Amino acid sequence: MKMISRKGFTLIEVMASLILLAVTLVSLLQLRNDAVARAASSRSGSIASRLGLGLLHRVEAGRVSDLFDGFQGDFAEEGFGDFTYLLGLGDGSAFAGSTGSDAEMTWRDSARAAVEDPEAADLPEYTRIFLTVTWPGSGGEDGSLQMETILPTWAVYQDFELWEALWGTSSPGAIR
Repeated sequence: MKMISRKGFTLIEVMASLILLAVTLVSLLQLRNDAVARAASSRSGSIASRLGLGLLHRVEAGRVSDLFDGFQGDFAEEGFGDFTYLLGLGDGSAFAGSTGSDAEMTWRDSARAAVEDPEAADLPEYTRIFLTVTWPGSGGEDGSLQMETILPTWAVYQDFELWEALWGTSSPGAIR
């Protein structure tokens, strides 16, 4: 009797190969989607940081009028209408970030030391600013970035009389 040699694959081998291929492709696609989502989140966080710092610089320069605790808006003028902000002013702000954080304790310690220092009376007064920038995220969850800084009180409340009293001799005209 002659033996017939069979060339090819059995149905079980083909099915096992297809299942292995499908699992591998699904895993690779999931990894790709996760990487794209992380990249988009990082991009949005970077944009939020840049927009938030720009707003804080405008406040510091005294270019944002009528600031109040809870001041809010969006960055539509900058081309990012989906990004919104909420600004809190002062220690007692209802819009302050987490209380009791390391930054909070450092601020409180430095404020206490400044009150006890007799030379601190000559220094300009500062106001704490809390800024939260939010944007729509993927998967229905909004992203947010919280920033905190201290700025000269004259700039926050646009008290240009105080500015003149503190730095009247260094006006732009005198510098030229």
